[in-house]
Amino acid sequence: MDILDLQPPTIEWRVYRQDSTVLTVLLQDSAGEAIDLTDWEFEAKVREFPTDGEVVTAMSVIKNENTLTLGLDTVNLPIVSYFDIQGTNTVNDKISTVLRGQIFVEEDITR
Repeated sequence: MDILDLQPPTIEWRVYRQDSTVLTVLLQDSAGEAIDLTDWEFEAKVREFPTDGEVVTAMSVIKNENTLTLGLDTVNLPIVSYFDIQGTNTVNDKISTVLRGQIFVEEDITR
């Protein structure tokens, strides 16, 4: 029996407090071909816990063809937090989460 899994992939993102932090995500289909993101807009948010109402920070998201580049300010992040990247299709209003995960912050020694 095949299982249909519509959950986005999950990663652990380990960062160092106060360092410039960028994550690059390539969106490809199962054949490795670039996914057309022409009609899509993306946003990414960080919360201390997934169910929290308050957003710790919003990440910058730059779309370039099938690549998303996320910038993250690590200064005020809790030691462990959660994030996801959500896309909205501007033509049909379809919403799709393309990646989710946890962020683990290691404390900066030289500050």
